[in-house]
Order: sequence, then structure tokens, then C-alpha cells
Amino acid sequence: MPAFRKRQLEAQGGCCLLCGEPIDLSIPKEGVVDHNHDTGEIRGILHRSCNAAEGKAANAIGRWGAKSMRYEDIVQFAKRLLAYWEKPGLGLMYHTHKTPEEKVRAEKLAARKRAAESRARRRIKAGSAGSD
Repeated sequence: MPAFRKRQLEAQGGCCLLCGEPIDLSIPKEGVVDHNHDTGEIRGILHRSCNAAEGKAANAIGRWGAKSMRYEDIVQFAKRLLAYWEKPGLGLMYHTHKTPEEKVRAEKLAARKRAAESRARRRIKAGSAGSD
């Protein structure tokens, strides 16, 4: 398999078929032989992490989206999912969504509140220590 992996990777231009980045076979287990789990047919050489992502995505889509573990059903659902993501939104904002600026303001407010509560606890503690 190592000789096949090297030849196939060269045929792929030295890059992962999913992310398009170079695969360094001098890194142990970096390039893996990916295959179709329905047919057993080899699809190409991927980074180990890309192969894991592909497997996790196929499992998630198959179990939760397509409700089938057949690649044919997974592919159809994935195509519909990509088309859905590319569609424009409805122009309405989700009620709990915050912009990055609103998140910063909320965190600053929460930090000020925590600091004020901490100061109040110290004052109470100092006051009760002096009344003994």
C-alpha cells in the first residue's frame, strides 16, 4: 500500500483531493487511502484529518439528514444542503443573535457586574470582620 499511496499522490499532484493542500508523506500516517464504504472502491489519497472529516460528515448526514447510510442518499442530501446554504436568507434576524459589537458590549457589562459583586462581597466581609 505505501508504494500505491505514493504513486497515487503523485498522480493527484501531491495534494489532498478534499482540501487541495499538499500531503507530506514523510509525516507518519499523514496521507491515507480513502475508499467508498459501500463498494470498497478507492477514491484517492487524503490527509488523515480530511479523511476523518469526510467520515464524520457522511455519518452525520446519513444518520440525521438523509436517514440512510447509503452513499447515494448521503450525496443527494449533501447536494441539497449545499444548495440550501448558498441560498440568500429571508432578510430577518434571529431574535437572540448579537453582532460582534453587541457581544463585546455584553461581555464588558458582565465583567463590570462581576467586579461590582466581588467588591460588594469584600466590603461585606471586611464589615463583618470589624464587628467582632
